Amino acid sequence: MSNSIQAVIWDLDGVIIDSAEQHKQAWQRLAREEGVQFSDTDFWATFGQRNDDILTKQWGIASPERAREMANRKEAYFREYLRDTAAPLAGSLELMRALHEAGFAQALASSTPIENIELISEILGLKRYLSKLVSGETVPHGKPAPDIFLKAARELGIAPGYCVVIEDAVAGVEAAHAAGMRCIAVAGNRNVPGLRKADLLVRSLTEVNVQKVRELA
Repeated sequence: MSNSIQAVIWDLDGVIIDSAEQHKQAWQRLAREEGVQFSDTDFWATFGQRNDDILTKQWGIASPERAREMANRKEAYFREYLRDTAAPLAGSLELMRALHEAGFAQALASSTPIENIELISEILGLKRYLSKLVSGETVPHGKPAPDIFLKAARELGIAPGYCVVIEDAVAGVEAAHAAGMRCIAVAGNRNVPGLRKADLLVRSLTEVNVQKVRELA
């Protein structure tokens, strides 16, 4: 890893915005339509994974075409719920703005489909600060594989060792480290042992400023 930080790569859900409830409602609506049992416990066990991984590994959908149709339906429901309720998490936009003003390159790298990323970016005005938006659907392997963060670094034109990832999921922390990047984990009120593997663990991004990002080097 390098001795300086040049770029910050942001996860989306649980970091910039808390849209878990809207995702849960969308998955459970799809489950009802399909006659599938999908409890709150099932939801949290798979949250943050790509839709195709959830549908094939957890729901047993063998056909890629069928999985794609179901995923598209679920995401349409999600966007429907999100339009009326999207709000940034405390400290996220403030840190993003400060990093932008300090000259850091910034990208968003999320497992969610690009349509969701674009919608949230539009609602919150993220393109003022972020130069790249990367969807996990555009890389071969989802987190904890490093693919999405490596693609974000390539698009920013910055070597992985100069990057910091901001995540809220254990799989995301593992993906960041697999990519050779440092990681800030946002835990909220959760006690998740796997998040302690991050280089910095915080409850909220109100605890993070530009200096703390620089100190990760």
